[in-house]
Amino acid sequence: MSKLGRHRATTEQQTDIDMVPVMNMFLVLIPFLLMSVSFFHIKAINTSVPMLAQSKAAGHEQIREKLTAIVEIEPTGFHVSAISDSVGAEELDKWDRRIVKEDKQEYPLNKLVAELNKMKARYPASDTLIIIPDGSVIYDTIIQAMDVARYYRNDSLFPNVVLSGKVG
Repeated sequence: MSKLGRHRATTEQQTDIDMVPVMNMFLVLIPFLLMSVSFFHIKAINTSVPMLAQSKAAGHEQIREKLTAIVEIEPTGFHVSAISDSVGAEELDKWDRRIVKEDKQEYPLNKLVAELNKMKARYPASDTLIIIPDGSVIYDTIIQAMDVARYYRNDSLFPNVVLSGKVG
């Protein structure tokens, strides 16, 4: 072997890589990234789903008459009606009304709340409202209708709001 080959073999040494600076960098970087992360805030709207039938427990009779108000949100306005097990059909037909939009953009929420207020005044035990939106109605309109149906001037109108689809 030549002298050059022996000299090269003796000068190469195995060295360990110093990982301390890299670990120090991650030690500072990870808390900074965790503090700068933004988390999602998810809001929930309390609603329930419609039931097909309600069963009454034995011995528990309803003392006061109750209505279930129905508000159909259509592109032309609102269709307000009511259903009940304890009220006659003639009385229920009196609550069947259409509230037409006068302006092409805005729904008449003040007229809707006035109609629901009349219904609540006549049947104070009523607490359920079913909202049936049309497919073309925007989400904001549904939420506004839910809000005005729940509370009017700090009074509870229909606290149980149910979202439903059109049946039949």
